[in-house]
Amino acid sequence: MRRAMNHTLREFLESIKSKHTYLLFRYTDEAYKLRRCYRPVILKKKNGGFRVLQVPDENLKRLQRQLLTYLQHAEISPCAAAYVKGRGLSEHAHYHAGRSMLLKLDIEDFFGSISFSKVLFAVKEALKRSPLVGQEQRSEIGWFIAKACTLDGVLPQGAPTSPILSNMVFLHLDQEINSYCIQRGIHYTRYSDDLFFSGDFRPSEIIPLIRKLLRRNGYTLNENKIVAAGRGSKKLVTGVVVNQRPQADRSYRREIRQSIYYIGKFGLEEHLKRKGLLDEGMQPEDMRSEAAGNEDFGREDVIIRAQMVKELQRLIGRIVFVLQIDPQNREFQDYKKFCIGLLNRLPVIFNGRLLSEAEINEGWGSA
Repeated sequence: MRRAMNHTLREFLESIKSKHTYLLFRYTDEAYKLRRCYRPVILKKKNGGFRVLQVPDENLKRLQRQLLTYLQHAEISPCAAAYVKGRGLSEHAHYHAGRSMLLKLDIEDFFGSISFSKVLFAVKEALKRSPLVGQEQRSEIGWFIAKACTLDGVLPQGAPTSPILSNMVFLHLDQEINSYCIQRGIHYTRYSDDLFFSGDFRPSEIIPLIRKLLRRNGYTLNENKIVAAGRGSKKLVTGVVVNQRPQADRSYRREIRQSIYYIGKFGLEEHLKRKGLLDEGMQPEDMRSEAAGNEDFGREDVIIRAQMVKELQRLIGRIVFVLQIDPQNREFQDYKKFCIGLLNRLPVIFNGRLLSEAEINEGWGSA
């Protein structure tokens, strides 16, 4: 039995052309400690507190990305708005725009609540739709994929396979919730662990039902993150105001306008100095050593320019977010052109050499 299973698995690994065919055996062997292949990364949340990601090492990450080939035919609910190609923030926000009531619910410890058994079931279902796997291989290959993509019996937040697997696992619950909502004329979507409901209803109708459904399926409703916005209240869906026409929050847009105004008034470098964002001590040692070895600029000068580029890129990212929601916004189109123009005029050092204007602009597309 073991020999037959190994032979099947070798064929499986060869079909994805893996250069590390031993890895899947190694990572799914109970004697091997999978935890040593992950490192914790702590991220600070905007609203306080911390989020701990479990990031796989390069070998395991490479393998997990190859395994995604077998999951690309998985059925994902149309209600799932996160981690799905072609389903952007704009489309998600438009679906809830102009509705009288918006209810947002949060699933507590979402990824940590997705167990190995849930992942295994979802993977086997996905393999039924895959032309790459025969019926006799599904059980074995499904088990190995699920084992290689979970940590301590749950889905690790930080692995490249976790987003799509979470959507696959939640498929049937999405369908059950949406079936009820369709009967009631309620719009339902899920963005990762956030559940959104909009329409003409009372939150007291929905909350007990969702709490019960989640509990039945091994999840917990976060009672501290229930947000209901009725008529006259600001309604936010993944950072987008949807009271009428979807648009980025007013305070978000105001902060961008202020930055553009002060850059125009004082210049980029002076503006960032006034905000306390130009400080040599902020830079990592590798950036300082790279700057020190460059002949075109002084060490401090290169570091300041690197910080200026970083802050400009951050500002452009914020502008792009606004344009994703409202692509025809001429004001923010002009802001994007303005910032890219500044970026192109900055001498940027990378790996000890000056980047060309084309290289700098490549990541942002045409203005």
